Amino acid sequence: MEVMFWVWLGVIVVTAVVEFISFDLTSIWFTAGAIIPFILAAIGGIRWEIQVAVFVGVSAILLISLRKWTRRMLLKNANFKTNIDALIGKKVRMIERTDFETLGAVKIGDVVWSAKSENGKAIEKDVIVEIKKVDGNKLIVSAVKDSKENEKKEEDKKL
Repeated sequence: MEVMFWVWLGVIVVTAVVEFISFDLTSIWFTAGAIIPFILAAIGGIRWEIQVAVFVGVSAILLISLRKWTRRMLLKNANFKTNIDALIGKKVRMIERTDFETLGAVKIGDVVWSAKSENGKAIEKDVIVEIKKVDGNKLIVSAVKDSKENEKKEEDKKL
């Protein structure tokens, strides 16, 4: 086998390893571009200049035509919320009262979280609140105005 066979095999391996390390679509184009010259070198009798030209041409075509599309496909779900960010906007019930001095509590699933009123106003137990943000290990919440349960709770306090 000629030397270029091993050169192209080396290019394929190195660029594939770089791609697996980076996961950023940086060298996959060169990996794919080296496959055809690798096959040409295995066949034999084709000059190395032609193999290099094929490598450069195929790599450039793949890079220019597919990079934008593949990045879009890989990143299309990158904006979804995970973990703590998924709690923001969720409506939950207060299980302990909170005001500007005292931390309250809410229960999400099986986990009890400390909760603090967004504006410092008191929020009573059993009131439905919306999680506005996460501050360390505390949830910043505000009472949901349009909740029928909250309206009933307010009426009961007045009586």
